[in-house]
Amino acid sequence: MRHKLFALLLGTSLAVPAAAQTPVHTEVRTEVRTDAGTVAGTADARVISFKGIPYAAPPVGPLRWKPPEPAVAWKGVRDAKAYGNACPQPVRTEAWAQVGAQSEDCLFLNIWRPKKSGKYPVMVFIHGGSFVFGAAGVPLYEGSALAARGAVVVTMNYRLGRLGYFAHPALTRENPDGKLGNYGVMDQVAALEWVKRNIASFGGDPDNVMLFGESAGAGTVQILMGSPASAGLFHKAASQSGSGSTVLAPIRGGAVNAEMIGQKFTDELGLKSPTAQQLREIPVAEIIKARSFPFIDGKVVTMSPGESFYKNKQMRIPLIIGSNSNESSLGGMTEATAKIMLGSAFPELQAGYVALTGKAPAAAAVDLAEGLGFVLPSIAVADLHAATGNKAYVYYFDQVPVDQRATAAGTDHGGELEYLFGNKAAEHRWDAEDKKVSKLMGDYWVRFAATGDPNGKGAVRWPAVTAPPTDYLVIDAKPHAARLAPVEEKAKAASMAAAIKAWSSPPAR
Repeated sequence: MRHKLFALLLGTSLAVPAAAQTPVHTEVRTEVRTDAGTVAGTADARVISFKGIPYAAPPVGPLRWKPPEPAVAWKGVRDAKAYGNACPQPVRTEAWAQVGAQSEDCLFLNIWRPKKSGKYPVMVFIHGGSFVFGAAGVPLYEGSALAARGAVVVTMNYRLGRLGYFAHPALTRENPDGKLGNYGVMDQVAALEWVKRNIASFGGDPDNVMLFGESAGAGTVQILMGSPASAGLFHKAASQSGSGSTVLAPIRGGAVNAEMIGQKFTDELGLKSPTAQQLREIPVAEIIKARSFPFIDGKVVTMSPGESFYKNKQMRIPLIIGSNSNESSLGGMTEATAKIMLGSAFPELQAGYVALTGKAPAAAAVDLAEGLGFVLPSIAVADLHAATGNKAYVYYFDQVPVDQRATAAGTDHGGELEYLFGNKAAEHRWDAEDKKVSKLMGDYWVRFAATGDPNGKGAVRWPAVTAPPTDYLVIDAKPHAARLAPVEEKAKAASMAAAIKAWSSPPAR
């Protein structure tokens, strides 16, 4: 298996599926009352948008490294026509990676809804970016085209890097029985709780919410499907390029843990035994220098991505899961990686991939590593989900813009997002094929949000997962159902065996 890196991210026909809406004869308002105050949005020919709505209090000063608190109420009408600040993160130079103004006061969400009145399914998106980069206001995530198909679309900011994922003995002493460390995930839960309380006022159905995310966002979708903190907050899910075999460190215990990493950070700053107050006085510029990731805290993040499916403790909801045809664009997927992951099984599987792909051994080994890193663990998660009686649908995305088609190795990590949201990246060109794929994908996702089944009249049938060998849908200009080849089944089994071994004997928690 084999996309130009959208590591931060993650002219079509916009027919609205009838199943996705229940029209009523009321006037749609551009001013909407939330539980914290009234917001004024912007209407165009297709949708009404509301941007920069605070869903929680600014996590600044004494609220840094604390769970999110309710948004501060306001009087009058709040202008909701511009995105809020992005959460602090290292600066990127790429044009597509620009997130605008940054501030610790960054807990904002954005809403797009069809202009026509109705009760619509809700689609809540978690952006990617390695838990370090990204923002809900990135142009790729503009929700107008997707909402116009028949859904209320929500995007959110959440705390990133060490501001979002940080444990330290001083913070534990301050709040020993509280929720600690995974503040970015707590923000996402707070946004989902805000949606549950408020989305009906925007035409959304709070009892029909789909959570979808890409890359780091996809991993978080899997985390939340196994977390008691998000119970009842969403009813369908999509995990896009989120693997499914990651092993998270514990907050404490074992050879390496999150508190040790936090302590090392403050030691390097010369803070040998800091108080919680001293931690909150560290300049943001120092905090965002290094990467940081979720970890097992035991209350919000209770299992690694994919682990809840293995333990049969995941939400019993419909799931879309899949990956792209050139995930290796993310890096780190080499022949050496495959050898390490497979050990003595590598020669047989490499030979099988040579026969399957017709590629030279080294190139086939990269395909194998890519499969082990992203594609096959996602499919294994779908198998586990379906085996316990849940609906699961697997996709493999293989479309690239016309200006890249002759030279691209496949769809880069995150490359499906411009098609799903219907927002051509500024540096790309689209032709009729690209527009067709964008409409196809958007329609599948909106139908799934509405009903839990992506299929609909006139669309190529997307087979549900039943039992191995796994059926899946190839999404490209000629979409078609496919089935894993025997060698892919063997590699999938190897990837899941490695994950299960890691989950079964992790560091002490």
